[in-house]
Amino acid sequence: MKYTESDIKKYNDFFSSSDYLKILQTVNSPNWMFGHGSYHDSDPRSRKGYPFWVMGLENNPFFTDYLLNIIKEKTNQDYELYDVYANGHTFGTKGSFHVDWHDDRGRTFLFYANETWDVDWGGKTAFDLGQENYYFHVPKPNSALLFPGIISHTAEGPTRSFIGLRVTIAWKLLLK
Repeated sequence: MKYTESDIKKYNDFFSSSDYLKILQTVNSPNWMFGHGSYHDSDPRSRKGYPFWVMGLENNPFFTDYLLNIIKEKTNQDYELYDVYANGHTFGTKGSFHVDWHDDRGRTFLFYANETWDVDWGGKTAFDLGQENYYFHVPKPNSALLFPGIISHTAEGPTRSFIGLRVTIAWKLLLK
């Protein structure tokens, strides 16, 4: 199946200011681990790509229940949660093109969790829509993308002028 930019749903100011503040407090906590990477196929043992930062959120009901219910309501879809975690990139780290699902029901809700962002900092999410057609999303604070997880995508690394951690939160979802 061929995908287009219109299959990538874009949302601005997704969460309320109080929920967004709680998200920022969580991702600014010292619970990060280094070594996460993008999987190239369905076998997690065959991980390839470049390592970057990760924070597991799968045991945090604020993310697995409360925010997931807001996502379901605002996207008007019902999902089964497969996983949720935060990704972090610093200058010199980036992702690799990959797909999140090999199933058409798989969706990724990708939320941008930085307090501020300047376009000069890079860090875009790039989507390979095939036939040399690409879509790029700047990591605007409190914005989100919902897309079929079968679309190949990657996180571009931030530029040298960015001295923090570029943070996204990925909810891996299956349509019910």
